[in-house]
Amino acid sequence: MSDGEALADLKRVAGQFVERVGTWQRTVLPDPQAQVEAAGYPGALVATARPLFEASAPEVVTEVVYPQMGGLTPTTASVIVLARQEVRVAETVGVRDVTLDVRLRIEGRRWVVSSVIDPPRPSGPPVRAGGATGGGRALLASARIELSDAVRYDISTRRLDDRTLAIVQELARGYEIELQVAASGHPGTVFPSARLSNHAVGRAVDVRSINGVRVADIRRDDPLLATFMVEAARAGATEVGGPIAVEGRGFFTDEVHQDHIHVGLTPGKPPAVADSS
Repeated sequence: MSDGEALADLKRVAGQFVERVGTWQRTVLPDPQAQVEAAGYPGALVATARPLFEASAPEVVTEVVYPQMGGLTPTTASVIVLARQEVRVAETVGVRDVTLDVRLRIEGRRWVVSSVIDPPRPSGPPVRAGGATGGGRALLASARIELSDAVRYDISTRRLDDRTLAIVQELARGYEIELQVAASGHPGTVFPSARLSNHAVGRAVDVRSINGVRVADIRRDDPLLATFMVEAARAGATEVGGPIAVEGRGFFTDEVHQDHIHVGLTPGKPPAVADSS
């Protein structure tokens, strides 16, 4: 199995877990652990599945929108699954997004969903009252930025640094972008280490789509990738990770960043800069 096939397989396993556990038709609300077990998984995975049950309805259908790599070792992985839930109550149908950090491990020769969270997830940035900041309100209102519900929550509760929001706003001047995850739903550490990620302190976002095309589907020789990554640096990002190597300071690529572009900011560090800039 090629590296690409292996990544596709573990994403399939993570997505299948989310869809199976997050879909039910009952006369009453399901007991979370019973629902996990009825879907064919160990009851211990109820902690991973907990966000799915915030859809408080007797009938829910869950479909994966985008599975993004959150971390990878030869035997363990994190997949950040963005899913959409269709929630039915009587004749009313509502839609909500949910973002889960699904951990996996190798068992024999196959990937399985794991209840072991190692390293543990950090608590993340605090929730602050008062609603979104001015920069946050601009992002929430922008027609050029699609936000998952988890990212909207992070913006509305001031969990994201205004300097990071400003970088996203600047990128949106030249591109239509979709944000997959910021703080909520991200592992929070630089997997598999215990070192805090900028996501855990509200200073990073992951971009899943540029101008309507998912990062995973953009040809690696398409200049859009390099141009976007360089523009993120020019907007002030100190770290920019993506599917390709950009020569210069602050850029990186690896197996985990083949399906999204990481845009982060570390105070005190100079912005990333490409050699050709």
